[in-house]
Parts: sequence; structure tokens; C-alpha cells
Amino acid sequence: MRLKFIIIDFMASLRHFVRNKSTLFFTLAFPVILILLFGAIFSGGGSGTYALYVANYDYENGYVNQSNLLNGSFLPPFLGNESNIYDALYKGMEKTGVIAIRSVNTSKYNASSLMKFLREKKIKSMMVIPRDYLAHLGMAIFMKNESIAPNITLYLDESEAQRNGVIISVVSQFAGQMNLALSGGKNYFHFNTTSIIQEKFNYIDFFIPGIIALTVMTTSIFGTIESNVRLRKNGILRKLITTPVGKHEWIMAKMLYMLFMAFLSTFLILLVGVIIWNISFKINLYLFVAIISASFAFSGMGMIVARYVKDEDTASAAGNIITFPQMFLAGTFFPLEIMPSFLVTIAKILPLYYVNEALRNAMIYGDFSTAFMDTTIIFVFAIIAFVIGVMVTNWREE
Repeated sequence: MRLKFIIIDFMASLRHFVRNKSTLFFTLAFPVILILLFGAIFSGGGSGTYALYVANYDYENGYVNQSNLLNGSFLPPFLGNESNIYDALYKGMEKTGVIAIRSVNTSKYNASSLMKFLREKKIKSMMVIPRDYLAHLGMAIFMKNESIAPNITLYLDESEAQRNGVIISVVSQFAGQMNLALSGGKNYFHFNTTSIIQEKFNYIDFFIPGIIALTVMTTSIFGTIESNVRLRKNGILRKLITTPVGKHEWIMAKMLYMLFMAFLSTFLILLVGVIIWNISFKINLYLFVAIISASFAFSGMGMIVARYVKDEDTASAAGNIITFPQMFLAGTFFPLEIMPSFLVTIAKILPLYYVNEALRNAMIYGDFSTAFMDTTIIFVFAIIAFVIGVMVTNWREE
């Protein structure tokens, strides 16, 4: 065995590795990015809370003496020293660190309008406390009759299993503590659950639009960057200066090609979804506008980046830098709610977030008013990206 040859070959491979920016990225930078992103998302480094809206029609009846509750009954110590039992209950729930209470102005909504408000605002969890709840609860305890105790109703989105489990767990914990403190453990303080939405959605319904958006983004950005770099390196862009073709025409032609690829990949994804998972989706104008706008927007981003990329290896790294953060932060694979609040803020400035939301609202949820807002944002971004792409594109070699 010749050690000298082994050392020479090892050093040659190492030099090639260092010079290859794409290999460097996937070997070193990419794993670090994944660790940082998923660590921040799943470590609970932010608020990590689920919003629980509360419509309390009995709030004014909740004021009690600090030492008494319900006609002289003992105020449970775990509720603290609040003058209103409901304020104490809300504060106790928020101290768990997993629930954030959001109060609803009950003077604006009766039972029917509350349900409309709930659906229009896409509220995923709400607790409704009926009028005279404490009076009826006190009567049930006084008469020692669990059957006449009133209910608190939890409205939960069936498609949010993780959220529902957390909220039910916290509410059940407080219900048990209340029952133990007020009546020695009898079941007077209890609640029931009901579904917010009539139509049930599975994770695959959430996942498919995200995959479509992700595919449109990666195809448009990588395709545009790599195509431009290759043509510039081969001198073809320089030769276009001598032709009557304008930059805006050339860019439009490239964007239309990327749009064709976007529709082709969308068709294949939906076909597989229907055949394998039997998904159902809505076909409407917003679906097409969202895909067209997304394709143009990401192609424009690719044009802008390609202006400053010199070779194929750098092109791959540049494309990854743009796509990977959006892939994991824009709600493609999982809801933003599980992320810390600072990552949610970042997600809402990424174009892929609005593509994801537009496709889900248009295809799955049928929320066309929100889909209109999302597609409008994408459309405006696409125009800006196209204009900047035309302005910065340079056919001359540097």
C-alpha cells in the first residue's frame, strides 16, 4: 500500500470539495440550517401557545368576595385572589404556558351571530360560557344534584388534533381542580365539546396545496437561475445583444416556460392525490391566478439572483438559500401555530406563505374572500419581481 498516493488523492479530493460550493452547502451549511430551523420550530423557544377564544355571557356575575364563592363556598386557592372568578380562571389557564385567552365582546354577538363570527374569522377553538352559569352551578352544588349542573361548551376544529388535545387537557385539569375544591370531587364543573366546522379535513388536504406551492417555487427559481447561468457561461446571452429580442421579451418567454412546468407539476400532484389519497378539491379562478402569480413571482426572483451568480455551483447554493428557509418557515408541511411567535412573523413576509394560504383557501376551504387577498399579494409581488428582473438582467459578460 502506497501511503504517498493515498495522501495525494485525499488532498486532491479535499481541494475539489472546498472548491465545489454546492457540495460545501449540502455537506456543511444545509444540515446546520435544518438543525437551526427545526430546533427553533419544535423547541418551544417562542410563545408556543394556542389561542383559546372565550365568549363569556356570564362575566358580570363572576364578581365575588375574595374569600367566598357561590353562596359562601370556599374559593379554590389555585385561582388566586382575583375578584372575578373568570379572570382567575383565565389567568390560571394562561399560566400553563400553552394557552392564550382571547376574549370575545359578547355584547356584539348572540348565539347565531357568534357562530358566524367564529367561522368568518377562522377561529379554531372557542369556549362559550352561558348566561347565569355561576348561578346555576351554585344551585346544583346547593341541591347536591350533578345532573342539573350547566355546561361550558368548547368549540373545536376537528382537523386540529394536536391543538384540541392540548386545550382539552388544560380545561379538564381545571375542571377537576374546581370539582375537588368546590364539592370534594363530584362532577359539577364540566364541559362538552362540539365541532366548529361541518366539513372534516385531513392532514393530506393541508399537505397537497403546500406541495404544489413548494414545487412551483423550486421549479421556477432553480430553473431560472441555472438556465441563465448556463446561457451566460456559454456566451449565448452576449450574442442576444445583436438580435432584435428585448430583455423583457426574453424574460417573459422564460417565465411562460416556467409557468407551463408549474401547471404540469400541479396536474401530476393533484392526479396522484386523487388516485392515492382520494382527495377532493375545488377548481376556481383563484387556483389558477395563484399558480400563475406564484410562477411569475418566483421566476422573477430567480432572474434577480441569476444576475449575481457566476457559475453552476454557486447557482445551486443561491437557489437553496432562497428556497430552504421558505420551505420550512412558510407553513408548507405543518401549521404556523406550532412555531414560536418570532418565526410566525418571519413567515408572514415570505412569498411562499401567501401562495400556501391562497391555494388552501381556494382549493380546500372554499374561503374565497381570503383567497382573493392572498392572490392579490402574490400578484403584486410578481409584478415587482418581473420589473426588477428586467432592470437587473445583463446580457454582457463581466
